[in-house]
Amino acid sequence: MFLTKKHILFISTQLLLIISGKAQNLIPNPSFEDVNICTEFNAPCSPSAWESVAPESMRLDYMYNPVPVAGNNFIRLVYAAPNRKRNYAQTQLLCPLEKGRKYRITLVAGKDEEGIPELDFHFDTAYIFREFANPLTELQAHLKMEAGDVIRSVKGRINFYTFQREFTAAESYGYVLIGNFQEGPFSSERIYNYVDSISIAPVGEQGLLCENAVKIKERLYEQHRRHLIPAVFYRRLQESLQRPVLPVKCITILVKDEKIFTARGRALEPEAAARLDSVLRLYDPGVGMKVTITGHSAKAGSYNFNKVMSLETARKIADILVYRSGFNYDDIAIDGKGNTMPRFDASTEEGREGNTYVTLECCIPQLAPEPEIAQAVPPKPDTLVIPDVLFRFNSSELNAKLYSSLDSLIQKIPREEVIQLQLLGHTDNVGADEYNLDLSRRRAMSVAEYLRKKGLEQVIRHVAGMGEASPVTGNDTPEGRRKNRRVEIIIYKGAD
Repeated sequence: MFLTKKHILFISTQLLLIISGKAQNLIPNPSFEDVNICTEFNAPCSPSAWESVAPESMRLDYMYNPVPVAGNNFIRLVYAAPNRKRNYAQTQLLCPLEKGRKYRITLVAGKDEEGIPELDFHFDTAYIFREFANPLTELQAHLKMEAGDVIRSVKGRINFYTFQREFTAAESYGYVLIGNFQEGPFSSERIYNYVDSISIAPVGEQGLLCENAVKIKERLYEQHRRHLIPAVFYRRLQESLQRPVLPVKCITILVKDEKIFTARGRALEPEAAARLDSVLRLYDPGVGMKVTITGHSAKAGSYNFNKVMSLETARKIADILVYRSGFNYDDIAIDGKGNTMPRFDASTEEGREGNTYVTLECCIPQLAPEPEIAQAVPPKPDTLVIPDVLFRFNSSELNAKLYSSLDSLIQKIPREEVIQLQLLGHTDNVGADEYNLDLSRRRAMSVAEYLRKKGLEQVIRHVAGMGEASPVTGNDTPEGRRKNRRVEIIIYKGAD
């Protein structure tokens, strides 16, 4: 069997249990342990939640790490190449950075050659896509990891360094892009930087992640197209070239104030709350919905006082849309009209109260349906099963006396075809969950190491332990438990 959404969520849950008690991390899939099975090739093409900047020209290299530092998998980014091509990794943060707040970034990375890896971080309010894999020299590097940021190192075939530094968010950015933005040196062969894990966490008092974090992660994990630039970004390019603009449908919603996002406020304005919910569900950062929030205030005081009050209320609602509903600030405009646009008689207390309100004008592009293009059906993966008997009892060590049996199975892996391998370890339900998860992971890594020695290192994409979560049969008999103790080698053909 191959990895499904159920499996990915299981692994995520286990990792969350492992890191509970540590600082918040705004990076989804921070050590690239959760794999994305792409739509185009039905293969483990990239880590979940991460995108390539130029997916049609150069994808993310997603690799198994035979000497795990933070995890069993890493991504590989080009530092130098004969054609000067580059690939970059980008993702949406689980919560936008708060302007003026201090954060700590921790990066585990390595490099092919001697010296520390040269990696830059660029923060933005949206994804960045390009047709060609050229160096992004026009982008500003908000952070650049340097030798003084190294707090530890692990020497090996690839030397890995742990970098750590603090920074203050200049804007409320919601996306991060990683790579090298300089032209870089010429090289007769490709030289790579390796990224093993990333953490961006607020400094100081820790609380829960923003309300929208789970929703953002689920949406990122549901994106399985990894080899095409999303169509909505082509539409933005057309708009920038002043081609015909798509028709827009605008809906105006009137609310009292920011309390519409509380239970009490919703109870007082149920119709407005329902309309607002229906519009917010349509928001997608790539589609182009724009929201104009206009505050009105008719409190006792001067025009300037009411102008400031109305603008402040509009700003509060904008912050809620960003931090709770996943909006980008680029898609929001705010204004404050003060007491210049009364709806009721301003000479009465009731009228003045009614003249304090907020309007949200939500304009949604009416996208033309995309033409249906017949897609070639990717071949189904094959699975080799390494049985429990090939390991020593209750151990991740392979039984050397049975290497010949293991070799006969491995000979079935095609050597002349383009393939990718995924290794998943499994156990029965005897013993503690944590022990079984660790044993299954170590067994999968033992098989991966054996394959590496057989010359298959470059095609191993993902290695993970599933513990007892995915039995092939019941665990109520010795025979059933024996079948459930296994390592699966899943062979994806025609994808690289």
